[in-house]
Amino acid sequence: MGDPRFEFQEGYDVAQVCLNGHVANFFAVSQPHHNENFCSTCGERTIVQCSHCKTKIRGHYHMAGAISFLPDVPPPFCHNCGKPYPWMEDRLQTAKELLDHDDKLTLEEREKLWSLLRYVMSDPKSDLAPAKKRLIEINLGKAAAATREFVVDLMAKYFAEMSKP
Repeated sequence: MGDPRFEFQEGYDVAQVCLNGHVANFFAVSQPHHNENFCSTCGERTIVQCSHCKTKIRGHYHMAGAISFLPDVPPPFCHNCGKPYPWMEDRLQTAKELLDHDDKLTLEEREKLWSLLRYVMSDPKSDLAPAKKRLIEINLGKAAAATREFVVDLMAKYFAEMSKP
């Protein structure tokens, strides 16, 4: 029998992530000695489960007899209930508030942008995501500078995170 430290079942470990989205530990179950009650990056409280449905946050995927790579970022949405985790919810809420208070956009334009943004953020790898991202950029042309900058920056960072292997 091999070293028991390296024997585990195939499947997802649990991720421990702070409310701002900094990963404390992608191995919260198999390597609990690395867990943190509070984030060492920002000081925020850490969680290991969805605040909506209480399902564990997926961490590292263990594959028997194979080396797998660790993701760089925590998932933005719960795989069980589909609701955004707190770090994504906060980003989306900020974007929504900026859109709601942008008096350079009509109510219809704000609603259209919000719908497009939710779609792109929920499924950035879909075939339609690049086209919808471009629609957001076009429709932001009339928006106030602060709204435009935040939404474009949010999308750029999110797409960069999601495009990592």
